[in-house]
Amino acid sequence: MRQAWLAALIALPLPALAEVAARIDPVSGAVMVTGLEGADRAALLAHPELLRLQVARLNSTRGMPVILQDHGAVLSIQPGFNLKPGTAYVLDLNGTVLEILPPAAEATVPRLVGFAPSQAVIPANTLRLYLHFSEPMARGQLRDSVALLGRDGTAVPSPFLNLEAELWDPSQTRATLLLDPGRIKQDVGPNTQAGAPLMTGETYRLVVSDAMQSAAGAPLGQEASVTFRVGDAERRALEPDDWQILLPPAGSYAPMTVAFDRIIDSGAVLRLLTIEDPHGDPIRGQIETDGGGWSLIPNQPWQGGTYKLIVDPELEDVSGNTIGAAFDAVAGTIGSKQEPITLTFNITQ
Repeated sequence: MRQAWLAALIALPLPALAEVAARIDPVSGAVMVTGLEGADRAALLAHPELLRLQVARLNSTRGMPVILQDHGAVLSIQPGFNLKPGTAYVLDLNGTVLEILPPAAEATVPRLVGFAPSQAVIPANTLRLYLHFSEPMARGQLRDSVALLGRDGTAVPSPFLNLEAELWDPSQTRATLLLDPGRIKQDVGPNTQAGAPLMTGETYRLVVSDAMQSAAGAPLGQEASVTFRVGDAERRALEPDDWQILLPPAGSYAPMTVAFDRIIDSGAVLRLLTIEDPHGDPIRGQIETDGGGWSLIPNQPWQGGTYKLIVDPELEDVSGNTIGAAFDAVAGTIGSKQEPITLTFNITQ
């Protein structure tokens, strides 16, 4: 008699659809169903195949794996994997169908957290500006979201090179703005026709629109800006011998610091400056730079001996000058590709 009653119960849809509701527990991610009669919960617990949880509009008779638990008046349904925020699901309780929509994750508001060169005064022939954001940003916005304003608030006309593809690092948190090199290089067509984008002695403000969005669709929410002044152009080739090296004591984790004689391109120096230990192995550690200097805090304490600072010949200052070749060098005066420059220094015990 009892078996016949249970079989009949299983064959029937659950009653009282209007009273049955489901919510997602924010801590466990389980679907918590209320409004079921005790007998209905018992039937589902005994025969979980009567329950199906799946993505809405998915044409399938099989649901995702779940674990059922009875919490008195509440039936807990723990999915085998987390439900995706913003994706609609359907929960079929033996004919009683509920729609479930996990709330979409709230996108973090992005911020402009850095700008390079970070110095208050930069050379008039600076080639690159870097914008650092706190979140990955959406592509395709720089042209409409970034403006360079003069002292009087008027926009500098077409200061940046208009590239088809924007220049972002792999994390999409650092954007590179290229000032038009044709307007910077002396005595070439764009320079003679439109003049340099930056003028010596002037003050500029780089403005990022409050509408610029992260990759998740969240806007900045408020305008961000950076102000800088423009000094004389830098037209000398790089000379690493002019740098100062501040040595750490042996046995310490103190930083080894290089003080540059000018502002070096901060994006390039992170890749193109390395230190080798007395055995010829690269030193690993935390690298920091503001373009005016470079420092390395080692993962292991410094040992006594002779170290090498290796400077890749592709290293540039912010004006595009490299080792042995100024950006504005006269045609025919630039030699062949340079070899890496090695500076040696001793750390004493």
